[in-house]
Amino acid sequence: MKYLKTYKKKLIKAERWDYDYHEPPVLIRQFDISIVKKVSEVADVIHIKKDPTKKANTIFQYIDISGINIDTGEVERIQELTGAEAPSRARKLVQAYDIIISTCRPTRRAIAVIPENLHGQICSTGFSVIRAKHNVNPLYLHYALRLDSTMEQFRKFATGSSYPAILDSDVEKTLIPIPALEEQNSIVKRLLVSLRERKQIIAHINDKWDNVLKLNLEQIKNKKFDFSDINENGTDLIFNYEQITDRILHMPPLLVEESEAENNQMVLDFND
Repeated sequence: MKYLKTYKKKLIKAERWDYDYHEPPVLIRQFDISIVKKVSEVADVIHIKKDPTKKANTIFQYIDISGINIDTGEVERIQELTGAEAPSRARKLVQAYDIIISTCRPTRRAIAVIPENLHGQICSTGFSVIRAKHNVNPLYLHYALRLDSTMEQFRKFATGSSYPAILDSDVEKTLIPIPALEEQNSIVKRLLVSLRERKQIIAHINDKWDNVLKLNLEQIKNKKFDFSDINENGTDLIFNYEQITDRILHMPPLLVEESEAENNQMVLDFND
C-alpha cells in the first residue's frame, strides 16, 4: 500500500485529497534540477479579453481546440466569423508567439504557438494563454510544454472524470526544463528543420497517392490497363479475389441468437 506524508494545511489549501495529486511527479526528475523551473518563472498567463459580438459585422479569425494539430502542436484550422456569429467562448485576444494550452483534456497535447498571421485574433476561453518572458524562446517553451513530463503533471492536476480539466494556476506551477537561451535556440532550429522535412515527406506521399487514384480512374475509363508500375513490394498484401474468398471461408462463424430476416419481415403492398 502506498502512503504519503504531507501537511494538513497543504491538503486544505489544495482542496485535493487524492494520493496521485500530492505524489511528486517522476518524469521531471530526469532533468538536472538547475534547469527545472515553474512555468510562472518563464512565462506570464495572459487574461486579455475582447468581445467580438460588439462589432456584429466585423470579420475575425477564431481558434478553437479542434483546430489544433495534436501531433505537431500547430494551429491547423481556423474559423472565419463575423461578430454576430461569434460563439460565447470566443473571447481571448492573442498575439503572435503566444502559446495556447487546452485546459480541457490537456494531456491530448492541444498546445500551439500563435503564428504571425493570427496576431490580434481571438481564441477560445478553453485555452490558457501564456506569453514567454525575457530570454525565453517561445518556440522552445511550446516544445517543453508538450513533453511527457509536462503531461504527467497536467494529469495529476486535472479534475473531473469525463472531461478532466486544469486551471491557469495549474499551468503556472507546472515544472519544465529551461536550458540556456543558446541551447533553446538550437533545439528549436533542430525541431523546425525536422518538421519541415516531415511535411515535405507527407506532401510527397500524398501526391503519389493522388496520382495512383487518377491513374486507376483513367485506365478504367479508357479500358486500357497497364500494371507495369506495380513492383514486388506488394507480394505480402492480401489483394486478389481468391485470397479474400479463401480468408472469408476460414473466418469463424458469426454467433447470432436468431435470424433478423425471420423476425423483422415487412410486407409491402403496392396495390393500396
